[in-house]
Amino acid sequence: MSDDHTKARVAGVIGLGSMGMGVALSLLRAGFRVIGCDEAPAKCMSLVTHGGEAAATPAELGRQVDRVVILVATADQVESVLFGPNGIAATLPKGGCVVQSATVPAAYAADAGRRLADMGLLMLDAPVSGGPVKAAEGRMTIMASGPQEAFARAEDLLAAASGTLHRVGTEHGQGSVVKTINQLLAGVHIAASAEAMAFGIRAGVDPQRIYDVITSSAGNSWMFENRVPHILNGDYSPHSAVDIFVKDLGIVVDSARRMTFPTPLASTALQMFTMAASAGLGREDDAAVIKIFERLAGITLPEPKDNPEG
Repeated sequence: MSDDHTKARVAGVIGLGSMGMGVALSLLRAGFRVIGCDEAPAKCMSLVTHGGEAAATPAELGRQVDRVVILVATADQVESVLFGPNGIAATLPKGGCVVQSATVPAAYAADAGRRLADMGLLMLDAPVSGGPVKAAEGRMTIMASGPQEAFARAEDLLAAASGTLHRVGTEHGQGSVVKTINQLLAGVHIAASAEAMAFGIRAGVDPQRIYDVITSSAGNSWMFENRVPHILNGDYSPHSAVDIFVKDLGIVVDSARRMTFPTPLASTALQMFTMAASAGLGREDDAAVIKIFERLAGITLPEPKDNPEG
């Protein structure tokens, strides 16, 4: 009984970037024994200093846990950590549960779920939203789909990591479809916010005044309110990088093309982020998409402040 209870409170986290580390720390606060895995040793060491443990490979991690949250960046990385030579799927015990939270195409999520099921493993297609701050606070929004048995196995993990859990369906891929919709809106809103701020700056309006007016007006959005302070402070330290939206809006456009569905706004936003990435801004915060207007329109953006806020 005691061993079963202890095992039930062990969780693995693969991918210790800003989101994955936030999940790992939230699980630690909730009383889990947390074992992390990341290709960057410094990230593993950071988790250890916070009271967690580290595994050298996903395969090694699978020998120590029966539930794991995956928060890497791309579908290729998910494929590697699940099914690669050192993948976790081969070492997780039968009945183990994978909470796959990376943003991936819905078709890939469905395929991964089928392959894991064939190996006797459960999966939740459970992408997340909310950014590093909410991840660290255990208040992410999770949009999950999968069999009821997987929800039951992961219930306490999801409760520790999320502020809001949406059960969007029983089939793998449905959660990723909803995340794709979210990223369409998020990417378009960031691109539109950058265009609006650049337009106002070019017209000679004080950028802080623009922000103050818009955030109390009908044109406001969550992304405008969250990202424009990065511009005002001249601080493009990456919370979510330009490259992420090149990937995520690419998923939107590719998925729509397979459906023969037009996405004119998402396609334009993708081109804006691609322009920023091609200009060497890919690893900067996604608000740096505004810098393309420095080149296109000759605007002068706010300089970095000594003590940036937001």
